[in-house]
Amino acid sequence: MKRFLSLITVFALLITCTSCSGGGNKAISYSLSASPSTLDPQYATDTGAHIIIGNTFEGLMRLSENGEVVNALAESHTVSSDGLTYTFNLKHDTEWYCPSVLKREFGEEFYNKFSTEKVTARDFVFAMQRAVSPNTGSPSAHRLFIIENAAEIHSGKADASALGVTAPDDYTLIIKLNEKSPDFLERLTESVFMPCNEDFFNSMNGRYGLTHRHILCNGPFYVGSWAKDDSLSIRRNKYYSGSREVLPSSVNFDFGFDLKTVSSRISSASLSAAMLPPDCALPENSTVIKENKNSVFGFIFNCKDKYTQNLNVRLALCNSVDRSLFSQEINGATPMSGFVPESCSMGSSGYCETVGGRTPQINQNTAAAQAYWRTALTELDKDVVQLTVLCPEWLDNQVRRQLQIWQQTLGISLGISIETKTPEEIQAAVNSGNFQIALAGIEAEQDSAVDFLASLRNGGVMGFNSDEYGIVIDRLLTVEDENDLLGGCYTAENYILQQGYCYPLYCRSSRFVVNNDIEGITLGNSESTVCFIGTKRYD
Repeated sequence: MKRFLSLITVFALLITCTSCSGGGNKAISYSLSASPSTLDPQYATDTGAHIIIGNTFEGLMRLSENGEVVNALAESHTVSSDGLTYTFNLKHDTEWYCPSVLKREFGEEFYNKFSTEKVTARDFVFAMQRAVSPNTGSPSAHRLFIIENAAEIHSGKADASALGVTAPDDYTLIIKLNEKSPDFLERLTESVFMPCNEDFFNSMNGRYGLTHRHILCNGPFYVGSWAKDDSLSIRRNKYYSGSREVLPSSVNFDFGFDLKTVSSRISSASLSAAMLPPDCALPENSTVIKENKNSVFGFIFNCKDKYTQNLNVRLALCNSVDRSLFSQEINGATPMSGFVPESCSMGSSGYCETVGGRTPQINQNTAAAQAYWRTALTELDKDVVQLTVLCPEWLDNQVRRQLQIWQQTLGISLGISIETKTPEEIQAAVNSGNFQIALAGIEAEQDSAVDFLASLRNGGVMGFNSDEYGIVIDRLLTVEDENDLLGGCYTAENYILQQGYCYPLYCRSSRFVVNNDIEGITLGNSESTVCFIGTKRYD
C-alpha cells in the first residue's frame, strides 16, 4: 500500500529534498479577498474557491503552463466524427487524498477505505449529475447544458440518470453533447466538472467542502488547514499522478486582500503574487506577467440612494453624457461603449469581438435627457436635486467639463458637484454603498460573459434589485445554442445600460504581478485559473 514507505525510500526522499536546488520545495503566499464559503467544486462561486479547487483537484483536462488544454486525469480521448461524443480513457493510478484527521472522526476503517480509493469514471458521472440536479442549486450548472439532457434535468423534466455521461467501466467515460462545442474541452478544466466520490460525499452529511476535514482531493495539492476567518493552506500531494512535478511545499492563503499593504508585501516577498486592480501602483521588486482587460470603468449609479435610485434621474444623466470627452485612451484605459469587459469570452471567441458593431450604448440626446429630468422632478416632488460625483484625479478635467454639460442641459434644478478622491477611497465608498455617482471599475472575476452578467443578478456594487433582470438571467442560464447565448448576453448587457445602472467609458486592465524571486506561477484568462504547480521561490 502506498501509505507505508520503506525506510530506504524515506531516506532517498530526504536526500533528494535536501539536495534540491533552483527554488523548489519552498512555501508560496497568496492573498484572497475573503475566505471561500465552500470548496465543493459543484457549488463554489467565488474566485478564491476556484483558485484553491483548481490546485487541489484534477479533472479530465488541465490548462498547461502555456495556456493550452491538455489531458490530465484523462490519459487520452477521442471525438466522434460528428463532434458530439467524447470518449475519455482515464489513468489507472490516480487515488484520492483522504485527510488523516478523519481517523478521529470516522475511524480507522473509514480512513483506510478512502485513503486508497481510486478515482474512477463513476466519480465524474456522479459529479456532473450532482451539478445539473435542481436539488444541488449549482450556480455553474449552465456550463453543462451543452451535455445531452442536462437542461431538462436541471428544470426538473428528467431524472439525473438521463444525463449524457456514462461509465462503461471504471476507466472509460463517455460524454454525449447536444451540439458541437469548440470550447468543450476547455470547459472540462473548470471547477464544476471536477470528480466527486459518491460514497464519501454521502458520508459527509451535508458538510462536504465546508472544512479541510470534509473533502477528498486528487490534485497537485490537498487542503491541509483552513481557519475560516484567517487563512487556508494547501500542501503538496505526494501521491499526485499528474505529469508535472509539484514544486512548492505549500501555498498559504490569507484573507482580506488589502490594497494599502499589498504593494509593500509583494516588494518584501511576504506575498508572492497578486492580481492588482488598474489603479494600483506597480510594487518594487516585482514583474507583471499578464495584463487582463477585465474591468469596465465608468459612471456607476447607486440604486439605493434616494435620488439615483430613480430611473429617470439616471436616464437624464446618461442621455446627456458627451462621450467625446472620454474618447482618448488615458492611463492605459481604452474607450468602450458596451458593458461587458474585453476579457470575457463567448464560447471559443471573445464576447466583444463576437458582438462587434452591435455593442449597445446610450448616445447623447439632449431632448430625451430633458424629458427624463422633468419626469424625475415630478416623481421626486423636488424643485432641485443635489448630486455628488466621486472622481479620480486622472479624470478630473474631463468630468468637470461633463458636469458643465449636465447643468447646461438639465438647468438650475440640478445641483451637482465633484469630489476628487484616490481610487482606494472611491472603491471603499462604492463597496460600502456610501456614494451617489462614482467613476469606478467593475471587474469581471469570471472569463465567461454569461457568468459575468449572471454575477450581477443581485445588483453588485450598483445595488439594483430587478426581477426583470433576474428573468433575463434565468433564461440565459438555460440556453444551449451559441447564437442564443450571444443573444441572451446582449439582452442582459443592454438591459443594464438602458436602465442606466452604469454608463461605461473605458475598459481597463488588471495586472498579475509576481515578486522577482518567484518563478513559474501561471495564469489563464482570469484570476480563478492561477496555477502553482511549477512555482519556485529563490529568496
